[in-house]
Order: sequence, then structure tokens, then C-alpha cells
Amino acid sequence: MKPLALGSSLLAIVGSVVSLTLPATAINAAYFAKTTQILYLPTIGGAELRLTQIILPRGKWVINYSATAANGGNNDIIRCYVRAKETGEILSGHITSAGSQLSASSITTISGVTLVNLSEPTTMFLTCSHDLNARTPYIQYIDSGAEIVAY
Repeated sequence: MKPLALGSSLLAIVGSVVSLTLPATAINAAYFAKTTQILYLPTIGGAELRLTQIILPRGKWVINYSATAANGGNNDIIRCYVRAKETGEILSGHITSAGSQLSASSITTISGVTLVNLSEPTTMFLTCSHDLNARTPYIQYIDSGAEIVAY
């Protein structure tokens, strides 16, 4: 009789936990773009390099992005962000220090996520830049496989 009472108690606990769990929601649509080659950053500090883009219809979207920056020269700040073409607004941005000197990694991945609510179709650019003017030989680039996805 005790095992039955214990089993009933466990079922009651499991039932109460399961009833608190929200049902899974399917993704209605996803938009994705990815680079296939190395893209060298501009030699002028602050100049933007557009890596790839997606066009989103109006609505609420979660946007994820990532890009791997490489710099075999002096340390520099690398910035990657999502910019809306129509307004020029930066919607999400992250930075890192990359280079061959102490306190920086020569290769690092920058990633971010943001939520947007679009009132009209919008082109989203994945863009990167760096702060300093480049010295020769120029060896700052974004590795292939930079990506942006919205769902």
C-alpha cells in the first residue's frame, strides 16, 4: 500500500510541474544569409564593410548575428553590428579587440542578438568596421561564415 501512495504523490508532483510548462511554439518564418569568403576590412578606420544582408517583412523579429574577425597586426577595435538600410539606425552592435600584441586575441568572434518590431519591410545589413587606419601589410579581415538570421 505504501508504494502506491508514494507513486500517487509522485504523479501529483509531476502533473503540477507539467501543467506549468508552456507549449512549444513553432517558428513561422526564418531569414538567413552567410558569407562564403574572407572579406578584408577597409584600410580607413571607421569605414564600414557590409558583409551580407536579409530583407525582413514587417512584424516582430529576433535577429542573431556573428562574425569572426582576424588581425595579425597591431591591436585594433573591431565593431560588428546590424544596421537598418532604410533608416541607417544601428539596431545591435558589439566590439572586440583583435591583434597580435598582448591583451588581444588575433582571432575572435563577435556575436549579438536583438529584438525588432518593424512597421514596414526593412533590409538588415550585417556590417563591420575597425577604429584605426591600417598599416601595411594589411591583414585585418572577417573570416568566411559571417551570418545573420531573423526568426
